Amino acid sequence: MERVYYADRNGVRILVLDLTDSKDIQENIAGFAQAEALIAAQPPKSVRLLTNVTNAHYSTEAVDRMKRFSRTVTPHMLASAAVGVSGIKRIVLQSLVKLSGRDIRMFDTADQALDWLAQQ
Repeated sequence: MERVYYADRNGVRILVLDLTDSKDIQENIAGFAQAEALIAAQPPKSVRLLTNVTNAHYSTEAVDRMKRFSRTVTPHMLASAAVGVSGIKRIVLQSLVKLSGRDIRMFDTADQALDWLAQQ
């Protein structure tokens, strides 16, 4: 399954980091690295990102990687949305928001997130 790809929503290009149902921590970390490389090559304030962590597994190492990811990509972000954030993942996301200063919106479904991102 492709974990990092571009989606088109109403003619707007949105980068998707899709870790749905991933139980492989190293695959998740690799997904963040791949997305980071794509985002870092884009102009400031130009990237719309959907991160889907529905049923994804994580570890302390993965959380550390997410923090590095967040610091690196923040200058390039126009809008960010997340799906599948519940329980302890919500606490992790809240800490990333504080760390980055970004507004990362949470949605129940990927379709809702994509619609919102396309309007930004």
